[in-house]
Amino acid sequence: MSGYSRSSYYYRPKQGQHVISSDSNTSKNHHSDSSGETEAALLEIIEKVALEYPSYGVRRVTVMLRRRSGIAANRKKVYRLMKLANLVRKKSVRKHVIMKRILTVPERPDQLWQQDITYIWCGHDGWCYLFSILDCFTREWLAYTFSTYCGTDEAIKTLEMAVLERFPDGVVPSPSPSPSRTDMVTTRSDGGSQYTSARFVNTLKVYGIKQEVTGKNRPDQNAYIEAFHRSIKEDCIWQHDFQTFQEAKHVIDKFFHDYNWNRPHSSLKYMTPKEFYAMVSGGNN
Repeated sequence: MSGYSRSSYYYRPKQGQHVISSDSNTSKNHHSDSSGETEAALLEIIEKVALEYPSYGVRRVTVMLRRRSGIAANRKKVYRLMKLANLVRKKSVRKHVIMKRILTVPERPDQLWQQDITYIWCGHDGWCYLFSILDCFTREWLAYTFSTYCGTDEAIKTLEMAVLERFPDGVVPSPSPSPSRTDMVTTRSDGGSQYTSARFVNTLKVYGIKQEVTGKNRPDQNAYIEAFHRSIKEDCIWQHDFQTFQEAKHVIDKFFHDYNWNRPHSSLKYMTPKEFYAMVSGGNN
């Protein structure tokens, strides 16, 4: 026997994928040495992933090992090593609130976009503002505007960028004439002045986009974008001590690409947002 438990690693004879295994003919002492070296090497890779993505739990770290390094390590093994290095995150307890309003539940891409603003401290330049729009079905970060201003202009600019991202000709497809009109684009936000201003509402009408506004003190009704902002702060913003607007903008620009193309989501069967969108839309992106 090699001394490894059956649950230590999966064996996947996949091209380009490394599987950590042992030699059954090796002596016990040599096996012990090589096993320690293998675990140390694996732990080093795990630490790099966990430090780069502090909000990741065991499942997503395990997925990233396979995606980045081709290592098909068993999740229980990853958990043990992460626990050993004090890298296991405590599970957050989320309270589920029953919504009294009838709000759109996304069942396809471009059915529901959520938008919001988060504040970022930039040292000498003070507070700066990140306007974002998220596709709630694919979890794609469609568009953002990072600015030293926090007004209606920035909200409209972000909306127009999202429209061009999805509809390059700038024309949002008209919904069917059915009373339900479930095939139209709906955007949801809180009741902030930027999103309820006459200019912003008129812009939505021009594009034929339906507007939903969350109830007062009901961030749960904007849960997708709220969770996204928590993620960007944990994995990006709080990992830096920005001193200027430009410094923060450079980091956010890079994170925009990383989030959409490199970060797997458990809710998307561990695909990235762009991979999931390509799958459900027939590879049109």
